Amino acid sequence: MRATQELKEDHVTLRRVRDIAMKSSKLLLENKSIPIEDIEIISVVIEEFIDNFHHGKEESAYFPETKDKNNYAEEVRKFLIEHEFGRRIAKMLRSATTNLRNSERNNQIPERENIDKKEPVARFLRTYAIFIDDHTGKEDRFFDDVEKLEYISPDLDTLLLKHYESCKVKMGGEERISQMIKLIEYLENCEWMKQYRQT
Repeated sequence: MRATQELKEDHVTLRRVRDIAMKSSKLLLENKSIPIEDIEIISVVIEEFIDNFHHGKEESAYFPETKDKNNYAEEVRKFLIEHEFGRRIAKMLRSATTNLRNSERNNQIPERENIDKKEPVARFLRTYAIFIDDHTGKEDRFFDDVEKLEYISPDLDTLLLKHYESCKVKMGGEERISQMIKLIEYLENCEWMKQYRQT
């Protein structure tokens, strides 16, 4: 059942983003310096890799094929609601990041106001990290059940994998996925992440 396993492997990557989001949130709340460009990269990774690509695979292929098995419809419905919740957090993060970017452009804001502009960004990063942690844990248990009960036949598995490929193409192909992974690696190795590890 490679289709299920692929989603679980995506969750490993999502948890890397969770860790980046949580650490950057803590640093911002301590009024430590994180380049606004890096916060914008986090936002792009969330919207493109997590929401468009990963959640797209689940919503357009995996969930429709599993919701009628074992009365999973209610569980799938909750996952879809959580995806929408994640999208809303991501939009609020983008908006708060834009406000922070605009205030930094002015370059004449008092220190207190700068902290005030960082707080919403930190809050949405933290909220998104908590969302990822909770959501992927629940989905992993669901995936384990589907695997254990062998609800996905070899033919369905092949069909799902083909659909995942179309999701990848829609996002920009293998090259764009590779760029997203490189961006995650870049963020993990930023100086401010090293600063976090030292504190």
